[in-house]
Amino acid sequence: EAPLHAGQVLVYQVPIPEPLRFLEPRESETRKLHGLADYGLMHVKLYEDIARHGHIATTYAYPVSVSGRYVMDPSPIPKFDNPKLNDSPALQLFGAGREQRIYALPPHTRVVSLDFKDHPFEVQHFAKPCALCGAKGVYLDEVVLDDKGGRMFVCSDTDYCAERRDAGHVGELGVPVESVPVDGAPTPGTASEDAA
Repeated sequence: EAPLHAGQVLVYQVPIPEPLRFLEPRESETRKLHGLADYGLMHVKLYEDIARHGHIATTYAYPVSVSGRYVMDPSPIPKFDNPKLNDSPALQLFGAGREQRIYALPPHTRVVSLDFKDHPFEVQHFAKPCALCGAKGVYLDEVVLDDKGGRMFVCSDTDYCAERRDAGHVGELGVPVESVPVDGAPTPGTASEDAA
């Protein structure tokens, strides 16, 4: 959740670097499509989501247009963070070791998520804040608590969540920092003291 700044270099390991791979498996053809800026297949894929679900349901590997010319798969970045790619001051490198491929997103590059006028791009919204720190407007991971359907949502950025908790923010299932044992020593009112 911390914004990137000039001079930073962020390196991502990318599972599938070719955004058209599942639409056109032949690399010779995908190179032609990129050369011609022919991304109709990608728009058809997004439209099929709308036809099936009423909205674009892709939550990760959501395609983006780079500098108004190239389509890129920003995986492993979730769709929620696509807007943060636009005009970022940091250099971002994407690499796929098995395919011996690396590509860069230079600082201050225009990056726009693909969408339609009648179905604009939007990030997912979470019904509840982080269960540990109470943060809203951040990307949350779902954690299954038990086999009865119990679940909670917590900040995907664990450092951000810890910083908020250290600052005194507590979510629905969070524990105030001052009641967490330090070096294994129980604090007043904890279960281990009450049992003694």
